[in-house]
Amino acid sequence: MSGNAKAAPGKDVEAQKSAPNYGGVAPMPAPPLVVRKPKDSTLIVWVLGFLLFLGLGAAITMLIVGIDSDDDDSDDKTHELRGEIDEFDSDSDDFQPPPPSELVGIAASAASGINSVWEPYITLLLRVDFEAVRKDIRLLLTDSQDFWPADYGNYGPFFIHWAWHCSATYRVTDGRGGCEGGRVRFEPERSFGENANKDRAIYLLQPIKDKYGRGLSWGDLIILTANTALEMLGAPVLGFCAGRVDQIDAYHPTILTDRGQIPLADQPGVLPLLDPQVLGPLCTNAEGVNGTANPANTTEDIRITFALKGFNDEETVALVGGGHTFGKTHGACVDGGGDPPNINPANPWKGKCGTGIREDVYASGFEGPWTTHPIRWDNEYFQNLINFEWVAEEGQGGLTQWGVDSNVNNAIGPRAIKPFADLPPSINDTQPTMMLTTDIAFISDPSFKLLVEKFAHDMHAFNETFSNAWYKLTTQDMGYNRCLPTTNLNLFLPPPQEFQHPLPPVPEDPPTLFDTQAVINKTLYGLDDQIGWKPLLVTFAYNCAQTWRVTDHSGGCNGARIRFNPGKSWRANAGVVDEGMTLLSPIKVQFGESLTWADLIVQTGTLIINNADPDQSNPLIPFCPGRADDTDGDDWEHLEPLVDGDFEDDLVGLKDYWLRSGLSFREMVALQGRMRSPDQQRAMGYAGSWANDTFANSGTHSNEYFRVLTTEEWEVFELNGVFDTQLQFKAKGKQIFMKKSDLLLLEDGTEVAQDSITNDSESLRSIVADFAFDNSLFLETFALAWKKLMNADRLNGPTSNVCADVA
Repeated sequence: MSGNAKAAPGKDVEAQKSAPNYGGVAPMPAPPLVVRKPKDSTLIVWVLGFLLFLGLGAAITMLIVGIDSDDDDSDDKTHELRGEIDEFDSDSDDFQPPPPSELVGIAASAASGINSVWEPYITLLLRVDFEAVRKDIRLLLTDSQDFWPADYGNYGPFFIHWAWHCSATYRVTDGRGGCEGGRVRFEPERSFGENANKDRAIYLLQPIKDKYGRGLSWGDLIILTANTALEMLGAPVLGFCAGRVDQIDAYHPTILTDRGQIPLADQPGVLPLLDPQVLGPLCTNAEGVNGTANPANTTEDIRITFALKGFNDEETVALVGGGHTFGKTHGACVDGGGDPPNINPANPWKGKCGTGIREDVYASGFEGPWTTHPIRWDNEYFQNLINFEWVAEEGQGGLTQWGVDSNVNNAIGPRAIKPFADLPPSINDTQPTMMLTTDIAFISDPSFKLLVEKFAHDMHAFNETFSNAWYKLTTQDMGYNRCLPTTNLNLFLPPPQEFQHPLPPVPEDPPTLFDTQAVINKTLYGLDDQIGWKPLLVTFAYNCAQTWRVTDHSGGCNGARIRFNPGKSWRANAGVVDEGMTLLSPIKVQFGESLTWADLIVQTGTLIINNADPDQSNPLIPFCPGRADDTDGDDWEHLEPLVDGDFEDDLVGLKDYWLRSGLSFREMVALQGRMRSPDQQRAMGYAGSWANDTFANSGTHSNEYFRVLTTEEWEVFELNGVFDTQLQFKAKGKQIFMKKSDLLLLEDGTEVAQDSITNDSESLRSIVADFAFDNSLFLETFALAWKKLMNADRLNGPTSNVCADVA
């Protein structure tokens, strides 16, 4: 890209280039610079003068080089947006957006001090004036740029659809996807066919991003821009959740769409009904199943796609109808839109239809608007669906779309002004509205059609359903209690919504930790160890907390939802919940409502582990109180453990499941050495645990699990039990047992690539060997991992945890 087409970064961009990106996590403070005091103060003056001279000389040199060179540091801005690409000459006809500093008159330089790389993200976020950001966005939306002109003179539909696609990668089955992280900027999402040409949005928004610095994340900016556009065009917006933390790479979507090692249909947690008709993680094939333009056969794919995102039929129809109220599809010719960024990063989506811009844009391959007023909020989309007969036809882009059937009552379908028509327009300056096969599917299914008719006649119902569904679409990846309230009157944070599964308030007068610990000790430690209460209650706490997944900040023991279905009935919890609550009930009764089940479960499990060492030489695990009790278990619908020891478990699935916890592999391996209840293992259908009943029930907490795992000879053992035929491993000549998930730790015996999230680069087998050899190392790692898992769900804002300082 030529020098005159490069963005001139502001100070905040320069700072980010030269310093590590912490992805919103507060970095450790820089160590103090130690300077030895010179003996002669004159030396100080001389040195400072010399350094000042060098600094001025360097500045002048950089200025001269910056003026003369086409290859200046501003290339890094383009590299950040497009990935590391090669420069190409200024006389080429490649797509070259103008410098962001020339767009919409927004200064690219950051406010003083707003982008210090040493300040925590939350500090910078609190400084952002979101109302000022919205004013800048409103200027941008109607300031059409020559390098990518706005349809109908307004970028609103463009940004609404981009935010829709950014958010629609979310899936309830494993919590991955969503717009937090701003991962739509990276592969593979930026090369999804549904995101054709959407990389232009990055260039348009870059000046605003530069102006407000790191405190305004890309995730927040993408959603706020769409919300502002919706409001400008007349649509209802429920509110805005600030605090999305950007990622520096595409880790989550890489796992999401890696069909090389984990085929989509076989990925843990994916709805079993998914089939190849679901295009990527975003939407259903708009031409229908296998491109057959059969609306009736497409309805089930639509339901699967939106069920994967957590939406019911009514939310689905409202979201699609709301999105299709605005803008148009683009399929200017049959030649296509060019290569995506993963094939041609230097010049992606270079349209093959004429100029590739304005009326020559190719994106989806379909062509035309859905309504006659594509930049006005109304319910015409639904009215058009039910008021006209639609017939399949080949569109301008060569794909099958639907137009009004003129043979029925000589109907003349509605027409819209072309995006770049001269005013006043003639008939040649208009184009007919159209529908996609997925749109027609809504009137081919009785349940969907009732909803179409409802929204066509009831604008209030459409407004309410859409505003709630849009907030859910753009926010459900944020979890509960992470949104940062804003102080602007027009930018309010709504109350917690049902989809966020908010918790009731915590008790106002909780007992002291000393009092609860005393009653726990008195109630439990008089019991016979051989009834197995110690490993059982440790399992109770672990199973309650292990549902946590960092991907969408859901699950965990806060709420004690393990007491209810579906969690209570999971196989992993067989022999745990009723038995554990029976043991703890006398303690709960004594304290009543002042002590929550959630706190009691976690505190008891933690106390048993701490008491396992009578000499108290092991590291003590602190307990952080303050959990609430939920009234149902709805939040756990998609949180069942995916790896529980079955012979179908494999190493890829094990690691994938562990990655969702947010713990490192070393921490997760350490947690496998926890106390395990032989009775609970038998309730799951297994023959027993890795230790005999006497040893396991005694509540010993050491590295013995790893010593047994690495020293015994294991052979397959078949048991006909509670859950039909059950396979596990048995130590040769002994009555001790391991599950498939235990032996998988030895299967992973090779060095693995560094993982950007867990920071792991060692094999699981090597970790097992470390713990088997060094009991102290195991106990230290276990203590840290247990504390981390038990408190992972205690969120308080985008990056804060109320238990972070508990020691």
